[in-house]
Amino acid sequence: MNTPLVSVIIRTCGRPQVLAKALKSVQAQRYPAIEAVIVEDDKNISEQFIREKFSAMNISYQCTGHKCGRCISGNLGLEAAKGEYLNFLDDDDILLPNHVETLVRRLENSPFYAAYAIAQEHQTSASGTCPPGTRVRRKLIRYRQPFNRLLLCYMNYIPIQSIMFHRKVYAELGGFDEQMELLEDWDLWVRYAARYDFLYVPTVTSVYYTPYKGRQKQLREHDMHAAMEMALNKYQHYQMNLSAAQISRDMDYIVNTFNKKGFLFYMQKIRNYLLYRDI
Repeated sequence: MNTPLVSVIIRTCGRPQVLAKALKSVQAQRYPAIEAVIVEDDKNISEQFIREKFSAMNISYQCTGHKCGRCISGNLGLEAAKGEYLNFLDDDDILLPNHVETLVRRLENSPFYAAYAIAQEHQTSASGTCPPGTRVRRKLIRYRQPFNRLLLCYMNYIPIQSIMFHRKVYAELGGFDEQMELLEDWDLWVRYAARYDFLYVPTVTSVYYTPYKGRQKQLREHDMHAAMEMALNKYQHYQMNLSAAQISRDMDYIVNTFNKKGFLFYMQKIRNYLLYRDI
């Protein structure tokens, strides 16, 4: 197998101990040709820690010097990346050792320019241990959906670290919309999906973390709801050239998959999507 360079882009913000777990997961990859592109949003707090603890890794580091936000930081990472393939990783999530190798192998042996695998969700709460930390309270796989454009326009079922894409896609369609601060990855996947099919790889290759219960979970859901409204307003201006056969196949999957999960609810959401965009 060819070993093209893969750039894993990590946005962070003054929390090197959290970042360390993500970097260890990159370091543990079975694939040999990886660079970690780290963009610290705000002051340079983590660089010395990174250089001391991860000196053996191929790392590109830069900081913004002042608070810029997730999207600007992500775009700086995309600009700095040298890899043929690009993959985001939030600093509080991890890649399993098979992630990069699995997706590169599938992409190199297919006509696709983007591929995504399954991510496991770990719901955590603060622990009473000393020193204090977090405890995983629940593990689940929330998303196991094959590529479906209609479904992707309704819900973000591809966690950011799950997907790897060729730099050709980024060169053609650009990076994050810097007006967004949440769900920027969903907006990016919808734009990319308007032009390219994604290859679905039914293998668990990463883990992301969410709050288990309580105030933090409620605040997160509130912020996500507001960001979703902004995303849906943007989607009124996106166009996808879908044939009737493609729409039929996508709808067939949605109907059969979600029939036991509130058929009328999901059909109303799909109806609203079809009404508010140009086909």
